Amino acid sequence: MRIRWRRPGGAAGGSQASAGEQVFPGGRILIGEVTAFDPDSGLGAVVLEGFGSTPVRFHCIAVDDGSRAVGVGRRVACRLGASYGGEVEVVTLRKL
Repeated sequence: MRIRWRRPGGAAGGSQASAGEQVFPGGRILIGEVTAFDPDSGLGAVVLEGFGSTPVRFHCIAVDDGSRAVGVGRRVACRLGASYGGEVEVVTLRKL
């Protein structure tokens, strides 16, 4: 299952809102666990609590402490947003 960015009121238009606001009302903070992280590419994935086992991608620049690294198995709080490809990704990630 992929979570896709959607415009308010369907594909017909209206003003664009962030993916976090569309998929998760209010762009709320979500809790999850890092399931993958490659320090060489800076890419990783988080599985969010309450949303099944589908991972959501992130890049190391989303880690808010400036370390650009996070260990697999680490619990995190994150916000979602639209990626350049129009899919949902983690845009802010805080280690818990």
